[in-house]
Amino acid sequence: MLPTDEPPFDPIFVDEPLLIPNYKETIISKVGLPFYANVDCPDEAPADECERTIDLAERILRTGGVRTGFGHHEEVRTSMESWAPDADKECDADPGYWRSSVLLMSPQEMNFGQLDGEPEERYKKAKTVLAWAADCIDSDVLQEIERSQAEDIKQAWRDAAEAELTQREIEQFAEDPPDKLDEWTRLDANHDAVEVAYVADNHGTPSVAAVFEDADSELEALEFTLEEWQENDGNPRQARPNRYCVTTDGDGAYAQLRSHLLTFEVEPMEPDPAVQ
Repeated sequence: MLPTDEPPFDPIFVDEPLLIPNYKETIISKVGLPFYANVDCPDEAPADECERTIDLAERILRTGGVRTGFGHHEEVRTSMESWAPDADKECDADPGYWRSSVLLMSPQEMNFGQLDGEPEERYKKAKTVLAWAADCIDSDVLQEIERSQAEDIKQAWRDAAEAELTQREIEQFAEDPPDKLDEWTRLDANHDAVEVAYVADNHGTPSVAAVFEDADSELEALEFTLEEWQENDGNPRQARPNRYCVTTDGDGAYAQLRSHLLTFEVEPMEPDPAVQ
């Protein structure tokens, strides 16, 4: 049967627990979210003990080479087949599926560390790989792999929590744009198409960065020189843009504008009455 326990996971090769009981809530809190915030389990992190066991087994198979003492994937299969108990051999530690699991594993599964099958079948294969590894691979190597897995799990949760925090900040920015963000000052633009605009001296060029509705009523984020903005009476649909606002924080014009304002090191500039 598959395990039903939630993480944190019991150590397998190391002596001490690698994840504290409330590690997800602790990570979520440390990035600035409430500890009870709903952050979806990242794809890079196993969701339960079953997935964690499969992931650890696949990591061991992918390690290979001089670290594990097996220089070729065929050596791994040969070792497993000679290690696994015969069908009629009684072994106290064998749960009854080790040999069949070894025989069911294809060379591709061993070569690429990607176990196939339904969850229960993959779990049995993974448990078999871990049992074989415990007998046939140096314990220091296995402990290093398990510690690396724990660090990757924590990092995946940190990345997911930070992405959730950023998304909340973007939504807050769109709902209630601040009067200042870093050294950018909000501009009271006098054009119906402009949703929000900020002004600053961007590397020696007085500039306006704005979210506005384009001719198709789609929101767009662009930066303009203040001179171009003024010459077109603050109409972003007619002004020639100076640069695009690009973001890796999320989709949408407000995400692009916010990222843009936080990216450039600008000098503050009081809005010119002529652009009001």
